[in-house]
Amino acid sequence: MIKGGRKIFSLKRIIGVITLISLLFFSDFIAGDKAILCVCKGNMTMPVFSENVRSQETDNCSFCLFPPIRYSPFQIDVNNGNYVSPFAQQNIPSVCFRHWLGTDKLGRDVAAGIVHGAGISLGIGLFATFLSLLLGVPLGISLGYYQDNTIRWNVIQYFVFIVSVFFVLFYISFLISSTSLVILTFACLIFMLILYLLIRSIGKWNMTKYNVPFDLFGFRILEWRKSIPALFLLLALLSLFSKPSVYNVIIIIALLSWADIARLIRAETLTIKNHLFVQSAITMGFSHVYIIVHHIFPMLKGSLIVIAMYIMAGAVLMEATLSFLGLGLPVEEVSWGKLLAESRNARAWWMAVFPGGCLIMLLLFLHSKTKKISGLY
Repeated sequence: MIKGGRKIFSLKRIIGVITLISLLFFSDFIAGDKAILCVCKGNMTMPVFSENVRSQETDNCSFCLFPPIRYSPFQIDVNNGNYVSPFAQQNIPSVCFRHWLGTDKLGRDVAAGIVHGAGISLGIGLFATFLSLLLGVPLGISLGYYQDNTIRWNVIQYFVFIVSVFFVLFYISFLISSTSLVILTFACLIFMLILYLLIRSIGKWNMTKYNVPFDLFGFRILEWRKSIPALFLLLALLSLFSKPSVYNVIIIIALLSWADIARLIRAETLTIKNHLFVQSAITMGFSHVYIIVHHIFPMLKGSLIVIAMYIMAGAVLMEATLSFLGLGLPVEEVSWGKLLAESRNARAWWMAVFPGGCLIMLLLFLHSKTKKISGLY
């Protein structure tokens, strides 16, 4: 429920969301070396959507609309290399080509790197958060709801489940470095569906059944995960991938975050299950899936939003840390962490101030919105 009838949406929040979406999907319209719109010989074109058109090819057009920042993040300006300050004299043809936030050692524009790096950081944060929730929320709800006295299996079901888990872990360790993330995820979902149907069909056999200590084993796994230092686990995960990529960073961040989500959701589910309306639904004989979907999950929505915001802030910071250390992202990708790594040069203060300031403002924005959203529920 929303307290006091306060509005979830406001002008400031809408502006903030629009800004983040613009940086995520429309960075080429803000910083790039290709025109957004051109009128040539009566024909209107949009070179920004073409991979082969460059600004030099549009010089003869009667009208061209360029992005505010006239450089792409990897475009090298040889005349303004070796760390040119934003306030220094720059060798440029006009003020439109000025490097407003300076350049790095190779002459790449810092402002363009910040704009495109924002899209990378936000994209990684969003997908890593989604994957973390996909792993942690179902497990947390299951542990908190089923506990140790709800699920009952016979000996054959135990055997099939244990063998299947070892089978999946064995093959995932070989396929994770060479198989597409989408294919691997789809294969795991298909296998889990088949395993569920198989165990359910075996459960119909007339055999003695025993309680499954689901919560006991699940919570021990969470404790085991939390006992491993994040740095050691990070190095172990990095060694599984043969080459760096954005997808690898998303997987690594998700594998570092899912346990915290599962612990929090488990605790929330335990509290909600003790409510009178849930106990009444159990007594009336409603199915477990119906109770989880219609009674447990709606009560978790507020907590999920708050958890997702915190996880996203942590994912953005983790990506910046990995990029700063030169881990995770490939060479052809730009991020705030890579820009901050250039600040190791003592005289290039702008390489630390501007990317670091953007990172701090984004984290403060996410945390402030998290507090406001948490106050609504």
